[in-house]
Amino acid sequence: MDLSIPGITKITEAIVPLLNRMQIFAGDGNFTAPKTGDYLVIAIGGGGGGGSGGGAQTGGTYGSYGGKGGLGGAFNIGKIALTSGDVIPVTIGIGGLGGPYVITGQNGKPGQTGGNTSFGTHLTSVGGSGGHYGPYNNSVTPRGLYGGNGSGFGGGLGGQTVSGSNSGDYGTTASSYGGGGGGGGGSGATGSYSGAGGDGAKGLVIVIW
Repeated sequence: MDLSIPGITKITEAIVPLLNRMQIFAGDGNFTAPKTGDYLVIAIGGGGGGGSGGGAQTGGTYGSYGGKGGLGGAFNIGKIALTSGDVIPVTIGIGGLGGPYVITGQNGKPGQTGGNTSFGTHLTSVGGSGGHYGPYNNSVTPRGLYGGNGSGFGGGLGGQTVSGSNSGDYGTTASSYGGGGGGGGGSGATGSYSGAGGDGAKGLVIVIW
């Protein structure tokens, strides 16, 4: 790529007209078609929340499983014919909430499913499923097991558990549109609680003409 001043000028000249023919929705709204013709629409569904890890086993022998990461929202692209003045409602799917932490002797809680993103009736991207919970007894080691990472671009990281005496770390919230939340870490054998799952990220719509 030419990064000289003339090269950058050419890149800018190519990008600016495109920005003037693009509308981005990060929240609900309405798109009013400025012309008659074909439109390229990109829609990303809301990401699913991560599941929480299991609580410590009663009796303090084994740790627990970590929760699964939430799935990223669906990514869809469509070419849609519109007439000048058409008003299309845009709905942005919310990210699913992560499963809350639990205490000793309890299974974790699943993450919530992300919301659907839609461009009127023309295009819909479904939200990602919430991550599965972590069972409270891994029957293998006193250390709690790691939570799973969320899927999708910018999915959250799973929580960890360092030793048998630690509670589970929380999964992180997804960092980019449509990403799934990270699963919470399972509690160690004598830990007090599991890690909660991270929240999924909301969806997005981009319209280009």
